[in-house]
Amino acid sequence: MGGGRKTDPRRPLELPFRYCDTPELRVLDLSRDGIWCVPVLGRTSLSKSGMMNFHGEHVHHECIEISYCQRGELAFESMGERYPFRPGMVFVSRPDEPHVLCQFPRRMFMYWMFFRIPAKNFPLLSLPQKEARWLAKSLLNVGKRLFHGGDRVRTAFQKLFAAYDTLPHGTPQRTMRLRLAVMELLVALIDASSGSEPAPPSRRVEQVIEDIRANPVASFTIGDLVEKCSMSPSNVIANFKRLTGLPPLAFRNACRIELAKKELARGGGRTIATIAAMLGYSSAQNFATQFRLATKKTPRAWRDWR
Repeated sequence: MGGGRKTDPRRPLELPFRYCDTPELRVLDLSRDGIWCVPVLGRTSLSKSGMMNFHGEHVHHECIEISYCQRGELAFESMGERYPFRPGMVFVSRPDEPHVLCQFPRRMFMYWMFFRIPAKNFPLLSLPQKEARWLAKSLLNVGKRLFHGGDRVRTAFQKLFAAYDTLPHGTPQRTMRLRLAVMELLVALIDASSGSEPAPPSRRVEQVIEDIRANPVASFTIGDLVEKCSMSPSNVIANFKRLTGLPPLAFRNACRIELAKKELARGGGRTIATIAAMLGYSSAQNFATQFRLATKKTPRAWRDWR
């Protein structure tokens, strides 16, 4: 991961945004609770499509930024590369690396945090010196920008927010529980980045989701998904909603619409009816109706606009 600047985490950190706590955006400061290595703990939840007031491409000189996608089709850009940031994935931006979250879908939900690189021998999370050095070094040497985090990372973020929200301020219990929750989260991230974290059962659903993305034209029934995922119908649908924000058939249709946009933009003289048939719609009229519901434009208007 590279070095980065190692500083005294108790010194105030300059941030390109403000702390806030709203239903859609939570930006919290754990250093106020003595957790100096986490000056920012964030949660972003959008119920509607569109962009929030996020800053553009930026860097964090003293921090590693760690993001976990729980729901939505997001994307990061960094150093000229685009990274599809999908449910269950972790994206890591290293100190001094420019990056930007460039895609804000409907019903997105993500967790994120800053790990501030401590100065040498700083008492990181009150750990013994050898353990503190191992933790900091392991985070600094995470070799991947994008990897599968799974249920363990998601649960660790949830526990951290639960401790922040429920424990009384200014108490030893609060500081201790927050410290333990941060350690649990960081170790889960290190394990996930090295591939030592076993794939959870919901990984079967994630693979089905990837298959649908790759081939949205293919037909399936809920019974087919139940067999592939070895889950009950209610569990399959619940996992689809958690990971994509949509039930299975609606998600397949959303993927078809995205493919339709590309086909319409490509041109080549094909008719709307031809594209509709290629995408598996029963008729050009059904395709036009679904396309208009998703984009507020007819297929022809989209083609002309593009």
